[in-house]
Amino acid sequence: MLCKIVAWILYLLCLLSQAEAHPKIYVYDLKNEKYRNFTEFKDITDSFYGLDQLFPELLLNSSYVTTNAEEADYFYVHAWMYWPWQDIEAIVRDMQKIGPYWDRKRGRDHIFVVTADPGRCQFPQVVGRRSIYIHHFGRLQYLENERCNLFKQWGGECDWEMTAALAAHSKGEMRWGCHLPGQDIVVPPSPYEWHDRTPHGNNFRTPYLHPELHLNRTAMLYYSGLIDIHAKEPTAKDEPWSDASYSFGARQTVFRAFHSQPGFKIMTKHSGGGYWHDLSTSIFCLAPAGWAWGGRYKVAVTRGCIPVILQDGMKVEWEEQLPMKDYAIRVPTWLSHKLPDILQAYVDTGRVARMQKVLDCAWRLHWWRRPHGRAFELTMCELKRRVLGAAKIHVDWDACTLDCGDGKQVPIRDKYDNI
Repeated sequence: MLCKIVAWILYLLCLLSQAEAHPKIYVYDLKNEKYRNFTEFKDITDSFYGLDQLFPELLLNSSYVTTNAEEADYFYVHAWMYWPWQDIEAIVRDMQKIGPYWDRKRGRDHIFVVTADPGRCQFPQVVGRRSIYIHHFGRLQYLENERCNLFKQWGGECDWEMTAALAAHSKGEMRWGCHLPGQDIVVPPSPYEWHDRTPHGNNFRTPYLHPELHLNRTAMLYYSGLIDIHAKEPTAKDEPWSDASYSFGARQTVFRAFHSQPGFKIMTKHSGGGYWHDLSTSIFCLAPAGWAWGGRYKVAVTRGCIPVILQDGMKVEWEEQLPMKDYAIRVPTWLSHKLPDILQAYVDTGRVARMQKVLDCAWRLHWWRRPHGRAFELTMCELKRRVLGAAKIHVDWDACTLDCGDGKQVPIRDKYDNI
């Protein structure tokens, strides 16, 4: 009987400790100026590659940092990996001088923020293979040569699905991808967030913060941006494939098929100051990639526009953490010829109204800056889930809460630094 009582006490203590648990992160003090040169680069947090600066700013002002490396769950590598591109092997050598922590697990509990277009593929060195990359590019295959010159090579060599399947049949020839599912974390980029510090603040408006953008959504599908980026170059006619892999063909396919489709507003250049108005008056927004990852998924979600993802073979931000089908649509490129019918079916069945209601909560998880952003909290939630060994993050959209694996309901709307 006594053994049962003791066992129950230990079980309750375990539950209590888990309920109070949160990820403890040790931040390496890498003093070499080449790793963080603010004098040269200034504030780049509003750029596409600004998470190098913004993530550590949020981390160092949070309760998750520990100065005791022995109790740390994770180790954050405080280096701007894009500004300029860093030598990851040199960084590892410097960390090994600080302590034994890298070598204990061969980097498995070390976190790099990588904002470069190719994500993990920017740093193919074996030394970083086991580490956690917080990045924007969720491509599951290796990033091949961007061009497909049909004068010189057979088109099958440019069919990534075919080449991946053939490689899988050849022992030892399967190349690892730019994103390792379950290890890396695909997160939103840092720009397009309205705040007082940026001179572009008026251009980053959102209906969630600016009531004047609470408008009727009359356009079925919206896209604004470049399509054929080499169109004006002298070789564009003779080498039409030179820019064909831009956006992995998604923007071009949709434009050529549907630029005259009623209700579709497909523009071939950026619409400037009217961009935020157009986003706020559209039901669906196309979310393709660029040369690698793209920012239009975040832009759509944070403006209440349901994103239509055309990014074959690439995970987008939070796709592994959140039930994305509740507020986004992923369409394989081979199915894109049915786009008008698919979108109309979402409208006719009432799914649009439900998805937009979810977006009222979810948009904060794609926004970094305080006081509205909760992307940092979701990152910590994912790290906590891994520490606890929980299967997944649970989300209650009606209550607008997260459960990171311990049963605790974490509010998304009103609090931060609360995982």
